Order: sequence, then structure tokens, then C-alpha cells
Amino acid sequence: MRYLKYSIFIFFGILLLSCGSKTEDPKPIAEGFIRFKVNGVQKEFKTNPVTPMSFSFDSNGPVHNAILQVLGPGSTGTSNFIQFNVWNEKTFELNVDYQMQQAIAYRGVGIARINFTYADEQGQVFNAVLLKQNLPSIVVKNDATVRFTKITKDWAEGTFTAILIGPVTTSGIGNQERIISEGQFSIKLVNLTP
Repeated sequence: MRYLKYSIFIFFGILLLSCGSKTEDPKPIAEGFIRFKVNGVQKEFKTNPVTPMSFSFDSNGPVHNAILQVLGPGSTGTSNFIQFNVWNEKTFELNVDYQMQQAIAYRGVGIARINFTYADEQGQVFNAVLLKQNLPSIVVKNDATVRFTKITKDWAEGTFTAILIGPVTTSGIGNQERIISEGQFSIKLVNLTP
């Protein structure tokens, strides 16, 4: 839960910083996107300057964090969105498969390297957050992989896949799978890493 609060804090901080006024003519901004298939059905969300990917560094960890959250058409914030966090011990590199089930130590505790959430148009939430090594007595199907193919000072691109379980409700987690395949993103980057 603490990681979620940290991620939300960073996201809203970026949003606040991006709302500043400018006196010079705005530069044209390339349109970003995130596209993927959910159980074989194609989805594509367009991004804008207030929905960037962010990189940050947690000196208390210490870990590097990449956060992506994009709302789809007609999203209420509780439906039709995709979000993932990737944690790493060092700066993110190109063409490396960051895999959820390769644990990362955070303050001496092993956590999943990736947390991945998708909400469909009806608001059903599916996620991958469980680390298999921490739950040896149950079958954990959660999985995700993220790969960065381009990182510049203001843009990030990459690919992703995931196996999500849900729907997640206040009373528990269902046993339905959502397979995320052929995921691609090309999105504005806000780099908060020192």
C-alpha cells in the first residue's frame, strides 16, 4: 500500500508541475500512445502532456521507479485504464526484460519487480502484484514483463506483456485471467531521477 501512495504522490506532483504557465509559443508535442491486446482484443489509448511516464529514485530504498498510468477513452478514473510500476536497483537500461517475478529487495524485503493493473470499460479491475516466492503454498499466475526500447531526456518507448488475475473487489480477488499481449508504449517522459 505504501508503494501505491508513493506512486500516486509522484503522479500528482508531475501533474502539478506540468500545469505551469509559459510565455513563449508552445512547441508541438508528439502524440503518445499505449496499445495492447486484452485476451486478443486490441486496445489503444492516446496520451497527452498530463499523462506522462515518470522515472524517479527512492533514496530510502534505494530503488529506481518507472510509473506509467494512462486513462482510456471515457475513463472515469475507475474504469478503462492501464497502470504499471517497475522497480530496479539501478537506472533503467534499453532492451532488458524487466520481469515481475525477479524479486527486488526493498528495505530488506523481497517485492515483485513490477505491479501491473488494468481496468476494463465496466470498471472490473485485474492485476498482477503477487510474488511467487513469498507465497509458496498457493498457485500464483501473476506475471508481467516490461522492456524499454528508447529512453531520451523527454520520451520513453517500450513493450510489455502481463498475466492479470481478477476481478479485484473489496471482498477478494476473482479467478479470471486477462492476458495482456503485444503491448507497446510511446510516451512523454518526466525524469525525476537525480
